[in-house]
Amino acid sequence: MFIKLASRNVKRQIGNYMIYFITVSLTVALMFAINNVIFSKKLQEYAAQMEMLRTGLIGITIFISLIVSFVLSYGTSFILKLRKREFGTYLTLGMTRKNILTIFVLETLILCIAALATGIVLGLFIYQGLMGLLTYLMEVEYVFADYSMEGMTFTIVMVTAVFLLSSVTSAIYLKRVSIYQLIHGDRMVEKRVKHPVFWMTLTLISLAGIVGSCIAFYKVIEHLFLSDGNASEWPIMGCMVVLAVTVVTFHTGFARSVVNLMLKNRKLCCRGTNIFVLRQLSGKLSANSIMAGALAFLIAFAAIGANVSFSQKITEQAVLNKFYPFDISAILDAYEENPIGLEEAREIILRYAGIEKEIDFNIYTTGDNYLHGFTIWSGENFKRVKDSFIRESDINRLNAALGWEPIDLKGGFVIMSDIPQVMNMDFSSAELTLNGKTYSCTGKTDVMPLRAYFFFAAIVPDEAVEGLDIQTQCASFDLKDEKFDAHGLQSELSYSTNGNGFTFMRSDYKIKEYERLQRSSSTAIFIISTLYMAVVFVFMSMAILALKTLSGMSEDRRRYDVLFRLGAGEREQSKTLFLQIFSFFFLPFAIPLLLNIPAGITCSRIMELGGLMKQSGEILVTTVLITTVMAAIYLLYFGATYLIAKHNIVRTNI
Repeated sequence: MFIKLASRNVKRQIGNYMIYFITVSLTVALMFAINNVIFSKKLQEYAAQMEMLRTGLIGITIFISLIVSFVLSYGTSFILKLRKREFGTYLTLGMTRKNILTIFVLETLILCIAALATGIVLGLFIYQGLMGLLTYLMEVEYVFADYSMEGMTFTIVMVTAVFLLSSVTSAIYLKRVSIYQLIHGDRMVEKRVKHPVFWMTLTLISLAGIVGSCIAFYKVIEHLFLSDGNASEWPIMGCMVVLAVTVVTFHTGFARSVVNLMLKNRKLCCRGTNIFVLRQLSGKLSANSIMAGALAFLIAFAAIGANVSFSQKITEQAVLNKFYPFDISAILDAYEENPIGLEEAREIILRYAGIEKEIDFNIYTTGDNYLHGFTIWSGENFKRVKDSFIRESDINRLNAALGWEPIDLKGGFVIMSDIPQVMNMDFSSAELTLNGKTYSCTGKTDVMPLRAYFFFAAIVPDEAVEGLDIQTQCASFDLKDEKFDAHGLQSELSYSTNGNGFTFMRSDYKIKEYERLQRSSSTAIFIISTLYMAVVFVFMSMAILALKTLSGMSEDRRRYDVLFRLGAGEREQSKTLFLQIFSFFFLPFAIPLLLNIPAGITCSRIMELGGLMKQSGEILVTTVLITTVMAAIYLLYFGATYLIAKHNIVRTNI
C-alpha cells in the first residue's frame, strides 16, 4: 500500500519535485564522471608516472562527496517542509510518524533511482568531456576513454549513502515537529525587522568593505611584484578575510533593510503591485538573510576560484618558456664535485633524443658581493651570496639561438634577472672595476635566455671576465625529438645526495619536458578540483534558493488568491510573481557575479607584472566565459522555479 501511495504522490507532485530531481541528476552526473576519471585505466597509465594527479583527485572527490551529501540532504529537508501540511493531514487521519516517514522515504527512493539513472546517462557524456579536458591540461593524446565498473559502483555507493543520510534527516524532522506546525507552519507570522537603519548602515559599510578589499588586494599584489622583495604576504590573507566577511554581512544587512526602507516610499508603493511584491520580499528576505549571505559567499569564491584556476593554465606554457627557454639546461656548480658531468650527460641524452644544438658557457664571479649591496640580499644573512657575471657574447649566442634580439651594453654593464623586484632596484650609481677598466650600469633586462641559480647577474663585455673564477658551468641543449621519455631521462640525470641529515634525489640538469609534465599534472588537479567545487557550489546555491522559494508556495498561493480577488489578472499576477522570484534569486547572485570583474582584472595584472603581456588578454576572455556559465546556471534554476511557481500559484480567469 505504501509503495502504491508513494508512486501516486511522486506523479502528483512531479512539478514540485522537479528542482530536486534536476539537482540530484546533475550532481549524480558529476559524481559519476569524476569517479570514472579516478578509476580510469587510461588515467592509471598516466598516474603511474604522475601519482600526485591520482591522489589529488581521490582527495577532492572525498571532499566533494561530503558537500554533495549536504546539498542533497538540504534539498530533502526543503521538500519535506514543502509537503508539511499534507503530512500534518496524514497525522490527523491516524497515520503514525513512522508511516509518514516510510512514505516519504519511498518517494525519495523512487526519485533517487530515477535521478541515478538520468545522472549516469548524463555522466557518460560529461566523463568523456572531463577526460578530454584532463588530457588537454596534461598535454597528452586524447583517446575515447573506457567506462569503469568501479566508478559506477562507487557512484551508486555514494548516492546510497546520501539517500540514507537524507532519510535520517527526514526522520529527525518528523520526530520533532508538531502537528500544529505541520498544518499551520506556513501561516506563522514572520517577525518584523527591527532597526532597519542599522542594517542599512551595515550594508553600506560592507559594500565599502567589498570594494575596498578588492582594491587593496590589487594594490597588495602590485606591491609584492614591484617592491624590493621585503613585502609581507599576510595582507593578501587579510584582504580575502575582509572580502569573505563583508560579502556575508552585506547580504545579511541588505536583506533586512532595503525592502523595509523601500516600503516607506509611498510613490514607489503606489505603482501597480509594488507594495505586494515588497511585502512578500520583506518577510522572505529578512527570514533568510543569513542564508543569502552564506550562499553569496559560496558563489563568490566559486567565481574567484574558477578565474584563478584558468589563469594558471593560461600562464603555464608562457611561464615554462620563460624559465626553461631550452629543452635541457645544465647548471654545474664549479665549486662542487658533479657526479654526472657534461660528457656523461651528453651520452645519456643521446640515448633518449638526438641533440640538435648545444651552447656551452660559464658564469663567473669576483668572489665579493658588491652589486648585492644595492639590493635587499646583502648584510650578515647573505655573506655567502656572490656577484655573478656573464659574457656579452654568451648571452647573444643564447639570444640568437632563441631568435631574440641581441643585448647592447652601451659601453657598460646590464643587470639581468627574472625576478620582478630587481627591476625596481636602483643600480644607477653602481660601478664595476674589472681588469683595470671601470663600467657603469647602463640598464636592466628581465629577458633571460638561460636557467641559473642567482638573484641576478651582470652582463659585461667579454674582456671584463678574463681571469675571473668560474662560478657555474652551463650548457643549453635543444633536442631533435619532441616526444621522448622525459621521466626516464630525468631519472638517469639524477643522483642521490645527503643534506641536513636527509637523503634526497638531485639533478643538475633541468629538462623542460619533464617540468611540463609535472606542471601539467598539478595544473590538471587544481583546475578540475576547482571547477568541480565551483560548479557544485553554484548548483547548490541555486538549488537551495529554488527549494526555499517553492517551499513557501502554499502561503504564496493563498496571498495571490487574495490578489486575484482584488482584480489582478493572470498577466499582472505573473509579472508580480516574476519580480518576486527574480529579486529573491538575484540578491545573493549579483555581487558574486560582479566580483568576476575585479578577479579577472587582478589576474590579468598578475600576468602583466610577471612579464606575460600576451596572456593578460586571454584572462579577460576566460572571465567572460566563466560569467556566462554562471549566468546560464542561474537562468536554468530561475526559469524552472518561476515556471513551477507560476503553474501552482497564479490564478487564471477561467
